[in-house]
Amino acid sequence: MSTATPSSWGTALVKISPYTFSAIGIAVSIGVSVLGAAWGIYITGSSLIGAAIKAPRITSKNLIRYNY
Repeated sequence: MSTATPSSWGTALVKISPYTFSAIGIAVSIGVSVLGAAWGIYITGSSLIGAAIKAPRITSKNLIRYNY
């Protein structure tokens, strides 16, 4: 039989500020967003390289438009 001690997980979660939970959630969402963007850039880049190898007349200059 276990008894709840002041160092248990439940006590720790109750003592953490709600603002800390929100900050952790924001940090995790930004991190996942950055990972998703990196994954998308990787997939797009590999697709462009594959297209350039398969059809050399296609260049990335014709596929990507830069807006400044």
